Amino acid sequence: MQVELVPAFCIAHSIHTRRAINPRTEKFIRIPRPILVLTVMLALVPSPMAQELPKVLPEVVQHAEPNYPLLARENWIRGEVRVKINTDGESVRNAEAETGPPLLRKAAEDNARTWKFAAHTPGAFHVLFRYRLSSGNGDVQFLESPAIVEIEASPPEVIIDYCWVGLAAWKAQLKSAHGKSRLVIKLFYSGPNGVWLKGHTLGPKDESEEIDFGHRERDFLTFAIMLTLPNGQRVKTFLIGKMTGDKIVGTFVDDAGIRGEWAAVRVADQCNSRSGNRN
Repeated sequence: MQVELVPAFCIAHSIHTRRAINPRTEKFIRIPRPILVLTVMLALVPSPMAQELPKVLPEVVQHAEPNYPLLARENWIRGEVRVKINTDGESVRNAEAETGPPLLRKAAEDNARTWKFAAHTPGAFHVLFRYRLSSGNGDVQFLESPAIVEIEASPPEVIIDYCWVGLAAWKAQLKSAHGKSRLVIKLFYSGPNGVWLKGHTLGPKDESEEIDFGHRERDFLTFAIMLTLPNGQRVKTFLIGKMTGDKIVGTFVDDAGIRGEWAAVRVADQCNSRSGNRN
């Protein structure tokens, strides 16, 4: 682009001449000569910003595989990282993340530093690393869109291993129309908020039975056992009780529809050897 600069005195002369020819103009246009001259001269100078064209990222011929940082995945951090890279004509001389989540910036910078390019004029370029979490197996799209690297990964699987905590052994007595039954109940709780309940019973003849359908809600307990009646008959029995200190008081009903009451007191661990390794 060629620009012809007109000397200031010529412009001033032109303005002076027009005023002499058309004096009416002076009533409407009152612009001081120095300002008008400067404005015209600046308008003739080409703007550097107008001439600057967006830089196209050179062809990448070698790179390391982008990765999704484990810590970011564990904390469900996702987002975009904008990285500015400076090249020396073949490789990355410097890479600096300008925006994006802090836990993702270093991974983007480290990957960009591994890039090798086809020969080009050294310069500065911008690249966007886009990190996403999904339920799939994960995928990487490397520069399939101009200057964009997409990294998709699945969140790490979270495995919670709850331990079982002993809720003591209880000497229980059940009363109903069938008569009285005595047994020792060994209880354990676990799970979120300790709501899972398991254990087993120990009868008068040392017979052991696992409890079913155990559930604990703070001081309230509910579970099912196979109860041996005084006449030797075995019947499924559902118990509910409230634990207060060293006592449990509650009611029960069996498969035959017979209802009754039960109570238990905390005792020494009489069946530790039988229950310690039960799952």
